[in-house]
Amino acid sequence: FGEAITDDYRGTFFAANPDLQGQVIVHHAVEQQVLTRYPGLVSTTEVHSLENLRGIPTELNSDIHLSKIRREWNEFYRKTPSPTKEMLLQKATEIDKKFGSQFIPPRGK
Repeated sequence: FGEAITDDYRGTFFAANPDLQGQVIVHHAVEQQVLTRYPGLVSTTEVHSLENLRGIPTELNSDIHLSKIRREWNEFYRKTPSPTKEMLLQKATEIDKKFGSQFIPPRGK
């Protein structure tokens, strides 16, 4: 995780990647729902940090983000009721390795 200076994660992502506006959906590698699922484990500034943001091409969003990555996190939550911050980052890294070649910019090589 890094530290965001704003909760406007889309603004943060597109400030760093202005040419991607309109081409990608901004995805959180470690999902926003960890803030309510595991209160106090990670901060809002960590979750919204540029280091935790991924660009998923608009045309792949339904398949990659809303289906495949969703299943990955659902399984993680089911199997890991009390994760550490490191476990969350490890899962995000695993997902990056699995799907990151399809992200813009690519991740998890």
